[in-house]
Amino acid sequence: MTQALETPPELGRARERFLELVADVRPELHRYCARVVGSAIDGEDVVQEALARGLYSLSMGTELPALRPWLFRVAHNTAIDFLRRYERRHVEPRADMDDGAGPDEPPDPAIQRAALASFLDLPASQRCAVILKDVLGHSLEETAETIKQNSTN
Repeated sequence: MTQALETPPELGRARERFLELVADVRPELHRYCARVVGSAIDGEDVVQEALARGLYSLSMGTELPALRPWLFRVAHNTAIDFLRRYERRHVEPRADMDDGAGPDEPPDPAIQRAALASFLDLPASQRCAVILKDVLGHSLEETAETIKQNSTN
């Protein structure tokens, strides 16, 4: 007979508090991770793993880092690990990744496919830089800091 593990109340409260802290940045993390790995579903898996790593890391520290940039570094490193682990060099373009914002007239689908194919051929670190800067609007300094963390590992 297998006995179910009970979560100590203080651990449950810490997890809930952490999820409250990251609630505002979580959608952006998902947008970033989904675009880096090429799939909304895999992006959600990467975000979940990044948040688990973040919660564990915070439990080992003594002070709270600047949350947003720190979470993006954790998510970036987790996404890169995901890509390395599964050797995903090329992914299928996804039409459902649209944010709903755009010009009044839809762009030519052939041009979109060609641009997306070229984008997906970029090395992962370059794709990440484009997504952070041009899609999510991070500053050059934030983008460099996020990318730099992974290149030193």
